[in-house]
Amino acid sequence: MNMLSILQKKTKIITDPYPHFVIEDALPSKLYDQLEKEWPEKQLLETSPYDNGICYRLKADEMLKPHVVSNSWREFTEYHTSAEFFNEVTEIFGDLMPSVTNLENTLSPRGWDRGADHIGTDCQVVMHKPIDYSSRTPHIDNPREIYAGLLYMPHANDKSAGGEFQIHHTHDEITAVNKSGGREVPNEKKGTIVKSVPYKKNTFVMFLNNSSQAIHSVSPRVGATMYRRSVNIIAEFNKAAGRSMFTVKEYRK
Repeated sequence: MNMLSILQKKTKIITDPYPHFVIEDALPSKLYDQLEKEWPEKQLLETSPYDNGICYRLKADEMLKPHVVSNSWREFTEYHTSAEFFNEVTEIFGDLMPSVTNLENTLSPRGWDRGADHIGTDCQVVMHKPIDYSSRTPHIDNPREIYAGLLYMPHANDKSAGGEFQIHHTHDEITAVNKSGGREVPNEKKGTIVKSVPYKKNTFVMFLNNSSQAIHSVSPRVGATMYRRSVNIIAEFNKAAGRSMFTVKEYRK
């Protein structure tokens, strides 16, 4: 087991309503404290914001460049965009993961294209401005995405409430989503919230994006005075691969 891995603790998947797991105190405290101490806030705030100016993202293709972030963050990012980490995730989700051949030669950080069977990975640090609202309403992710993980790294003195990762369960088939709204699902099909993962230090949640019913959201923040900090860990098929985890129609309002 790699000592940088977010998956050092043994865990079992929960398949209802879709495959996922939650790990509390995911990273060893020494590693977590080092990453927190070296959180690249300055580098993040120098990027162009997303989502109408409220969200900053520093992606792996930048974090892996020399002298952009600390050595600890660069090594953490390198591992979580690697074939070794992809194999770790595969061990957990097992046969639910898509079949991939010649992984070492087809997987690389997003933006580093290696051909038609390419899988792009990302490990990005994220900050949302301290605004009392939900940063993500009920939605599904890109159908080409294989898995997505979220590590919470709140400020030690952040006293806000909310900002939780919410898992929804719906019996309805999702056939179309609003792409301009972040693949937002129709309100009548968002289902019920069956689990909320608290915005808590060193808490990691990951899900397998194997269905258009893998609906999730973020609860509204309350009393926010500090940036909401997190790390996103992702793998997806690139467009040239011609593969996806499910099919759904995307429209724009």
